[in-house]
Amino acid sequence: MMLKHDVVQDLYPLYVENDLSPSVKKAVDEHLTECKTCKNFYETGEKSFPISEIEEPAAPQSLDEKIVLSMKLNRVRIISVVLAAIIFTMVFTDYINEREQLFMAVDEYYASIDHFTGAFEMIKNKEQITLDPFQQLSHEFFETNAKLEEHMNYIEQKSKNSTEFSLSLDTQRLNSMAEVMKIRYEQGRWSETDEEAFNAIKENFSEHHEIVGEQYSKTHHGYSSYLHILDVKKMDKFYQKVNTLTYSYTRFHKMPDQVKPMAESALKSRIANVLDLDPKDIKLKKESPVNDMYVYHFDIGNGYGGAIDAITGQITRYFGNTGRLTDEPIIDQKEAETKANFYLERFYGKDINLELVSLGFNFNSFADDPRYKVYSFKAVPRVKGYTLYTPLETETILHLNARNGELESFDHNRHVPSFETMDQVDLAVSSANIEDQQKVVIYSALTGNFELVYMKPDLKYFQEDKFISAQTGLEEKIYIDSF
Repeated sequence: MMLKHDVVQDLYPLYVENDLSPSVKKAVDEHLTECKTCKNFYETGEKSFPISEIEEPAAPQSLDEKIVLSMKLNRVRIISVVLAAIIFTMVFTDYINEREQLFMAVDEYYASIDHFTGAFEMIKNKEQITLDPFQQLSHEFFETNAKLEEHMNYIEQKSKNSTEFSLSLDTQRLNSMAEVMKIRYEQGRWSETDEEAFNAIKENFSEHHEIVGEQYSKTHHGYSSYLHILDVKKMDKFYQKVNTLTYSYTRFHKMPDQVKPMAESALKSRIANVLDLDPKDIKLKKESPVNDMYVYHFDIGNGYGGAIDAITGQITRYFGNTGRLTDEPIIDQKEAETKANFYLERFYGKDINLELVSLGFNFNSFADDPRYKVYSFKAVPRVKGYTLYTPLETETILHLNARNGELESFDHNRHVPSFETMDQVDLAVSSANIEDQQKVVIYSALTGNFELVYMKPDLKYFQEDKFISAQTGLEEKIYIDSF
């Protein structure tokens, strides 16, 4: 029987007590004769193994993995801290740079307002022949305003987007207002409305100059300036005042408090009467005044609807459902004209004289399906033989489904608020003989009314939009909507 070292050593107590069986004792004795190490153990009772034979306990593999993982985690933490520090530095540096850019933009914006506060005196300065410097200041203000908005931080941008006018100024209307005032002042037509509007616009800019001055001071106040947030909502009140003033003055020659929008219920009733609908089926949504002042969009279901002017109650745009495309026969021209006149009466009433001009089929209206076919008409207002002239080929257009005669779309002339007061135009003509000129009616930017004017039949003259009043012989200016 061959025994191993550890077995022989384990049997040592039994061997000493002589408790081993004879066969096992014989095997132990044979092992002791051959193994000096075990023999020494049996004689002395002490283990004495060579160092080379002693095996060191190996660390568990899981422990190595934990140590390696811990080292990796520490490395990741260090890298994360370093990256966070780098990112924070970059973000902080970017924030500081943006704030400094904003400070410079505030400087330019403040200076632009400062220049503007005195620019209105050009209107009453007869030695100032043109308003080119005024328009240049208007352009500079537009640019400085854009820079200001460009460098606003998230909080300021969010605040701006929540305001009514979003710090947007209709500089085109502002320039038109100044031009109209200049003409009226030089023609001796200056009225109480002109003076009130003149003082109001100057006061608005002066007040805004003070408000921006406060912001200027807070953005030039040392390190605390970097934490200052522009009071955008307070600044937006200026844009509200100026935009409503320039709108009411240039479009109606009135002050803002004299231009009152209709209630939504009245607008729904107006739409329902024109389109033969139930007011409950009409949904109204006010357009942003930045895009179009006092305009509501209306929805009559399935994506169909249009727009209505809340000041005049005039439906300015409509797009309706005329049914599926079919191969049914086309109605004749006379029936289409009868239908078109019917719809025009619904939109404008029976008292307005409108000449219907056929534009053929699919005028400025296209579809991929060859079955699509509409009768196109232009409605031209007339007063005792005098035609209403509007620039840029902006007429009142109707499209009727050529197969069933239903109204597909309608667009009111955007340069004329409405045709309701057209029959009130003064048709008196001066005795002056002006050759090679025809008389037409225009909607005047100088008076906010319809005026009978002479218009020379010359393309260059048309493009300059210059007209002479048939009654006074003074220059007239046609109203052009800025949108």
